Amino acid sequence: MTTHAIAPTIYRVETSGWDVDENFFVEKTDLEWTEEEKTIHLQHPVRKGTVVFVRLMGVDANENAFPVAYQAAAVTYRTHERCYDVSLLQMLPRTHAG
Repeated sequence: MTTHAIAPTIYRVETSGWDVDENFFVEKTDLEWTEEEKTIHLQHPVRKGTVVFVRLMGVDANENAFPVAYQAAAVTYRTHERCYDVSLLQMLPRTHAG
C-alpha cells in the first residue's frame, strides 16, 4: 500500500505577536496546513518558543474568526525568499484544578 503526500491547504491569515526586538507586529501571510504541521512565513524575525496569534482572514463576518494562540516550535530563515518559516504548535488553555 502506497501513501501519497497530500499538498498543504493554504489559508490567508493575519499574524501578530512580538519579534526578537520585542516590537509588536501585525503581518498578513499564508498558513500552510498539512497533517504533520502548520507553518507560516513571516518577514518579522521571531524566536523559537515565542507566542504568536493567528487569525483567519476572508471569512464571513458571521463566523467570527478570533485569533488563536500558537507557539513557534521551530524558526528557519530562508535566504532566497527573505522570510522566516515558523512551524506552529497550538497552545491549549490551562486548566486549574481546585
